[in-house]
Formats: sequence, C-alpha cells, structure tokens
Amino acid sequence: MHRSNERDQPTPAATIPSGYAEHLAPTDLAQYVACFWTRLAPTVAIADGPAIHRVLPDGCVDIVLGFGRAGEHGAAELTEAIGVGSMTRPLLITRQRPGLYLGVRFRPGYAFAALGIPASELTDERISYSLLARDAAAELDAISALATNETRLEAMVALVRRRLAGACAVPASVRAAVHRISAAQGGLRIAALASSIGITRHQLARLFATHVGVTPKTFARVMRAHAVIARVDAARAAYPRRVDWSAIAYELGYYDQPHFIDDFKALTGTTPGEWTG
Repeated sequence: MHRSNERDQPTPAATIPSGYAEHLAPTDLAQYVACFWTRLAPTVAIADGPAIHRVLPDGCVDIVLGFGRAGEHGAAELTEAIGVGSMTRPLLITRQRPGLYLGVRFRPGYAFAALGIPASELTDERISYSLLARDAAAELDAISALATNETRLEAMVALVRRRLAGACAVPASVRAAVHRISAAQGGLRIAALASSIGITRHQLARLFATHVGVTPKTFARVMRAHAVIARVDAARAAYPRRVDWSAIAYELGYYDQPHFIDDFKALTGTTPGEWTG
C-alpha cells in the first residue's frame, strides 16, 4: 500500500527489492512527485492477523497499481488500480497479497493536478483508476504485459509524466501555505498564515479542499505528528530505554498532555506508550 511509516532513503528505480522501497522521481517530475514506491510481496500470501503495516496520513495522494505473479511470458495479472486520497486517519494493513504494488506519491498540494478532480472528493477514499483516466484500460494492459517488474516501474513513471503534461498550475498561495506549514512542523496559526500570504482563511480552506484534500488545520496536525515521530525515533536511537514524550509535546507546541495524546492517537491509531512499547 502507500504512505508508510517505515520509509528509508529513496533509491533510484533501477531494481525493485523485496518488501517496501521508495524510488527517486526523475528531475522533471520532482516538483510534483514525492517518490515512486514499490512493495514486492512474498509469493505466499500472509493470512489475516495482527497489522503488518501501518499507513499514516501525510497530506499526499497516490496512484496505486497491484499485480499478481508474472505468468509464463512475463505478463502479470492486474489486481488493483486505484487513486488514493489524502488521509485523516491511519490505515492498518492486515493482509498482503503476493505480487507487486507500484505507487506514485504526489506532493501535498498537487492532488488536483495529478488526479483531475477536487482532492476533497477523494479524502479517506479510494477510487478506480478507470474513473481518472480516459485511456485507463489500454495503459494498464500495456503495463501488465511487460516482461519485468523493473520495466513496469519505468512504465509507471511514463504514465505519470503523461498525466502531468498540461496539468493545471498549483496556485502560489497553496504552494506557499504547504511549504510554511511543513517548515513550521505544523506549529503555526492558520489565520495568521492566510493573512501573511494575502488571502482570507476561508479562501485558504477552499484552495486546500481543491488541491490538498484536507483542511489547513488538519494538514498542520499531520505535519506535527510526523515531527513527533521523527523526534521519538531520534530519541530512541540515542536513549533506547527512555523517551520523554512530555518534552517532545511541549517543544512542538501542544498546549497540554491530553491534547497531545488525543491528536497522536487520532493520526497514528496508537497512544504514545503503545507506539514505543
């Protein structure tokens, strides 16, 4: 699936390793694309059971293609082709089919340019790719017929390049707001942000509904939760037995402990203690 909390540094799309991996976008797509990603699953399906993968909100939208095992002549059965919207809650994956998942993760703010529909229509939803592309069947059949997973990934890159050709420009106000919220790790007032870029808070909310899929406030909450996780990971690397959650919450501007715990649980699906337990 997509939007993993188990990310490593992206690698070039030359080979596809087992498990989850992220691949750098070509230079001409880097403005729009956070990364391409792959998940190469075992040939034996993992049965239902405890969560094997936790997908966290990150303000992005994805296109995801799923393939079964390659056949005698290299062709692979297409099992899934969807657009995945911005998320406001975590998703737990408890079952994993054999085969390959290919995905592209678009940067926050580029949802409308990538999918061609207002991002708010897809929030917390998945929609068939056939509803997002005029020539979807031919595109997907061509990718399925390729001989290797590496060439399928290359074809996915080409598909995204075609989708973005002539795409609508993302308003400067959206790009500025996404950048400032991300840079501040969610620690800013939305009304002040809107005023500083020359629009009203209501206008900013409408633009985010179209281009991001979540409200500016929700996007700020998501960015702050990711900042918490990054600091927890750093703290555990230095002091594996102790994480000072209260200090981290204070540094990132949560006004009290219950507010922090409620926010963290809503966006990760666990309490702070469960996260590190």
